[in-house]
Amino acid sequence: MNSNQTTSERIIAASLQLFCEQGYKGATTKAIAEKARVNEVTVFRHFGNKRAILNAAIDSLSYAPFLGKIIQEKMTFDLEKDLLLIAVNYHEYMDSIRDFVMIGFREAGKFPEIDEEVSKIPKILKQKLVTYFSVMKEQGKIIETDLEAQAMNFIWLNFGYFISRTRLGDQVISISREDFLKQGVLLFARGLTP
Repeated sequence: MNSNQTTSERIIAASLQLFCEQGYKGATTKAIAEKARVNEVTVFRHFGNKRAILNAAIDSLSYAPFLGKIIQEKMTFDLEKDLLLIAVNYHEYMDSIRDFVMIGFREAGKFPEIDEEVSKIPKILKQKLVTYFSVMKEQGKIIETDLEAQAMNFIWLNFGYFISRTRLGDQVISISREDFLKQGVLLFARGLTP
């Protein structure tokens, strides 16, 4: 644990580590408190319950601020370049939370609260992509299409690759991530370009 972390940050870091190691059910508030080097009452005082800790942990891993900054500051409104930038950064982000994503799969269906919290990540990405696609559509740079469907297609393209590589390594696809993203984005952008 970092000595510069606040008590809440230590609790969140401990919970993330325990969620990854022991799953949601196994990461009790008592174990979280011990790992964070605080009293269990302190955990409840800061968060109230384990669901609130999970929510705070998801928020701490949120891609939204990072993606928002990329879209706000780095978009060139060249569809292929922008989507490649988003995809590359998406994969870097997903790699950083790989263990947590895999918990979501391992515990899927057992704890609806996990599914609900984890679903926030693609929902935020979808919202940001729909907004970006709307601007591109207004500028006449993409075809008339269902923007939400296209945002989800782009997410699935990237998420599918991430899960395949995470779970199966190069057993399914042997090309590099860089090559896959370039080819996938090229085809996707061509399909949306008038």
